[in-house]
Amino acid sequence: MTDDLSLKIAAFVIQALDLGDEPTALAPEVVALKRDLNAGISSLELDSSIGPAAFLVYHYLLDVLDAEGRSGRDLFDADLATLERAATHDSPGPRILAHATAGDEAYVLATTPATHRALTGAPPLADLEATAADLLPGAETAETRRTAAADLLRLLREADGLAAAWLRAIQAEGRLAAGDTGAADLLAFNEDETALALFLLDDRSIGNLLRALNLLISSARQQATDALGGDQSR
Repeated sequence: MTDDLSLKIAAFVIQALDLGDEPTALAPEVVALKRDLNAGISSLELDSSIGPAAFLVYHYLLDVLDAEGRSGRDLFDADLATLERAATHDSPGPRILAHATAGDEAYVLATTPATHRALTGAPPLADLEATAADLLPGAETAETRRTAAADLLRLLREADGLAAAWLRAIQAEGRLAAGDTGAADLLAFNEDETALALFLLDDRSIGNLLRALNLLISSARQQATDALGGDQSR
């Protein structure tokens, strides 16, 4: 059964993206990620000219106070400023597409940086393919590879530690048994987890990292095979 909030969110998205759908048709696609006293976050995925696109909708009750005494308007203004600042500094996280107020309610529509670029007609990020003019002298490329590899190793170790801490917290809440790879129930994201999830939903966000890791792993396996003189895939 579709609730009233999902219908309102669907109507806002349809207006913001100039869609031809009816709110009653789009509302079942709205997924609640967070529901607080005077604010919440929902997600939905839509088919677009660039393929499946993920969106976030922040929604607020402007005149309602939360447990800390902040009004929905305070939260709306703060989130709007944060999203606009992220776009200005091109930092990771959601990109704002539209916002609107309707009486005592407000809405913000956001999406991934790549989808935002595609929908707003911004040029795509530069490709990694190098031309003759882009190539560095051998000594410079060797130094770049050395320092980048050292930094990648440090950051990946830190990221793995953070992932372990996050998983322990989920396990402590009884949502993840030891050794399991998935949560027992769908997680109710907090704001930072929502931003991270949206970032990861867009595989272009970590495309360069995945390419680098695939190249490193395949090269390491091939070197091990050559060193042992056998096929290590068996």
